[in-house]
Amino acid sequence: MSDSVHISDSEIYGVSWATPELRRLFSEQNRIKGWLEVMTVLASVQADFDLIPKQAALEIETFYNHFLVDETFLKEIGEDFIKTNHSLLGLINAVKQRCGPLGGEWLCYGATVQDITDTHIVRVLMSVRQLFVEQIAELEKFLKTLAIEHRLTPMCGRTHGQPGLPITFGFKAAGWLDEFDRHRLRLDELKSRLGVGQLCGGVGSLSSLGFNPLELQSEFMQRLGLKAPAISWTSSRDRLAEWLNVLAMITSTGDRIGQEVFNLQRPEIAELSEGFILGAVGSITMPHKRNPEISEHLGTLSRVVRHHAAHMAENLVHSHERDGRSWKGEWAIIPDATLAAGKSLTLLKLLLKDLQVNPQRMRANILATQGFVHAEAVMLVLAKTLGKQSAHRLVYDLTMQAQDEGLHLKQALINNPQIGAILTHDEIEALFNLGQSTGVCAAMVEQVIARIFLP
Repeated sequence: MSDSVHISDSEIYGVSWATPELRRLFSEQNRIKGWLEVMTVLASVQADFDLIPKQAALEIETFYNHFLVDETFLKEIGEDFIKTNHSLLGLINAVKQRCGPLGGEWLCYGATVQDITDTHIVRVLMSVRQLFVEQIAELEKFLKTLAIEHRLTPMCGRTHGQPGLPITFGFKAAGWLDEFDRHRLRLDELKSRLGVGQLCGGVGSLSSLGFNPLELQSEFMQRLGLKAPAISWTSSRDRLAEWLNVLAMITSTGDRIGQEVFNLQRPEIAELSEGFILGAVGSITMPHKRNPEISEHLGTLSRVVRHHAAHMAENLVHSHERDGRSWKGEWAIIPDATLAAGKSLTLLKLLLKDLQVNPQRMRANILATQGFVHAEAVMLVLAKTLGKQSAHRLVYDLTMQAQDEGLHLKQALINNPQIGAILTHDEIEALFNLGQSTGVCAAMVEQVIARIFLP
């Protein structure tokens, strides 16, 4: 019987929870390799600052350049972890057995676990951040196309799940576009705050790093492509909390789009639908089903990320200079949330690329409201004579009666003598002109398109 694995690592189902590229970044092998790279660079810098023997740094570097993270190596680290219950000592001991006589003695000199793990995870997240920026830019191109193509396509605007007023589908798509562009800007702005490494020693004082610890720290970060912190941040986890909260917002926008497609794909509405691939099965009992699988899964992934973002908010509260109750939770939630966010972006691209838009059904659903989506326009015209509150009451009473009687709103207006005394037949007819009932939706689409620059 196979060992239990996380769903994102499943050989069967993992494809729904993570992309291959991100799975490699967060793999056990890449984590160990990354930790060792950080320790190797640290040793090199420490040797240059005469903090450890140069021969030790050379032996560490030679080992790093030639070793493989194989099953034997991982098993040895795991067994040592069980014995020592220390996060990094097993790795240090495994390297010491394979490194030169000096290298093993001086590996990870003066550094603590968080110096290595925080610096590594920041480097990984910086790579992911750039990938997400590029993915969102691709999404924006699909959304831009939808917004432009359908800026004049009328559809029901709905509030509380009910038809409200006419809008255009391009207006809806431009709203998604505008929101994703803000997410792209958030990721750009996050770069300077996220890309800060950690090298602080046991309690953050750098007391173990010689006579020029800040200069050493700065050189260490420069070689790793990171910025040096102004102050140690072992107990300040806001950078990572910001990362998870940005991911929560990004995936929630994807969830919002997916939920819209989910609802508008209902056969009784049928205004949008996911692209269908022949062979996809919606149900093993109901052969006719064409389920909005992508839209649903966007919701699932977003819930995972939002849950982890809430957990990360708990981790902002630390006791003193280090608190394992808080920061060790990051080992589980940051990879999981980031994997889910990456898969969400990939699925959303697929959804938007193949999205099927049905303008005819959108128009038909507006007409099916029997003209009641134009009630606001009627009220505003009558308000010029009656005042807004009186006009609202008159139209309210009229629409309630018309719905009970199954009348089209236009006919109910024509039949009403009070309204007939204010509006002519042609003026009533003009209120139901669909082409003039979507406000400035098209103009707002153009404003969004004009301000967004895509690489």
